Amino acid sequence: MADTVIPQAAGNAQPVILPTSNLEQFRDQLNNPNRHHANMGVPGANNDGSKIVRVKRNLVVSFSSDTTGCGHIRNIFIMTYLNAVFAKSHILRTAIMPFFYYQHEMLMQARTLFFPRTMSEEYLVAVKRYKEMQPRYRYQMIYDIDDFIWKGELTGENIPDYNFGSRTIPKNVIDTAVSIMGMMDTICVSTQFLKSYITDTLKIKTPIIILPNSVPRYFYGPNPRPQITEKLTKPRIIYTGSPTHYDNEKRLLGDFENAWLEYLIKNVKDQKIDLCVMGCSPSPVGMQIPWFFEPIRNQITAIPWQNSYQYHLPIQEYKPDFSIAPLVPNYFNYSKSDIKYIETCAFGAVFIGTTFTNGMPSPYDNAIVTLPDTCTVADIEKTINHHCEPQNFNAIIKKQYDYMDAAGRWLDCEKYVNFLTKIF
Repeated sequence: MADTVIPQAAGNAQPVILPTSNLEQFRDQLNNPNRHHANMGVPGANNDGSKIVRVKRNLVVSFSSDTTGCGHIRNIFIMTYLNAVFAKSHILRTAIMPFFYYQHEMLMQARTLFFPRTMSEEYLVAVKRYKEMQPRYRYQMIYDIDDFIWKGELTGENIPDYNFGSRTIPKNVIDTAVSIMGMMDTICVSTQFLKSYITDTLKIKTPIIILPNSVPRYFYGPNPRPQITEKLTKPRIIYTGSPTHYDNEKRLLGDFENAWLEYLIKNVKDQKIDLCVMGCSPSPVGMQIPWFFEPIRNQITAIPWQNSYQYHLPIQEYKPDFSIAPLVPNYFNYSKSDIKYIETCAFGAVFIGTTFTNGMPSPYDNAIVTLPDTCTVADIEKTINHHCEPQNFNAIIKKQYDYMDAAGRWLDCEKYVNFLTKIF
């Protein structure tokens, strides 16, 4: 193919010749001493005097085995944002892979292999292969898990029956997760309780880092909710928990086995509150709301399970005043992160989280407004009525929003990004 000749500029002795194809680049790649067989058999390849080209190890490869909400919050959102910030400057690049990938050129540039919620038995073969190749490529291997998946002899030491995960995570998957964690250089978890359980109960020696969850500020906007000037006479309450917090098939109340259910049904019927329930399950006969809300089905707003990129949209449209998180004590809930709290801080509602009276940690111990798991209907009514007053409502909204900045819980804040780059 002919070359393109750029006309001679004034003062230049020769015209500038630019290639019109990638042939030269392709030939360079073929002759690159870093190609796969070069590192296998080129004499002196490991000596300082070798002609091996030094490659910048700035690639984080993330294997996206989990594409649920957790998979986005703890992997896809993070990797996408880091790539947007750092890739152009070549400081750091990320690649989210939907499958295991062994290309030599990629592994040669990898500084980190990230394995979020990698548990299936067939994945174990792949992880072992990466572990065998680690001395050659010198990447670090990081595992991430943010849920309790194990079973023990203590009360509540398992996935609760009302969570469909109790039927979909068999023992071989649990054992596989433990085996994989043992091969890692670092484990990331979302809570101190998970870290302690993995270290003290599972006896895994791999170093563990607590990587808290974050919220993308770009979903909810850069500004806090405007202050209210009048008392809320019929507050809007939203529940954003998924169907893993109750069981329609077995008709189990799950995390609503407390005073919250009585309060909500009573006050919806009396038209004292508006209630929005998110995360409802689709079914052949239409949207399946939590079975215990059937008596008020026609009086509530029901929103189906949303994907991670659309989750914030119906919340912003509904404009809730309060967000609630009823919980019952079990190991699954002790291990949970405060993601519902920080989401509420972001979209601007007063969050009311459950704390446990048995001395165990709650994901919402850091929330500003809480109620114990033994609270009564009267306790709930008193708390909500108090925060319907403008001065009380506005004060909590501001404190929650200030917490996001101070604690670095926005995905796109400097404090959180600096923490991520230290890990990866």
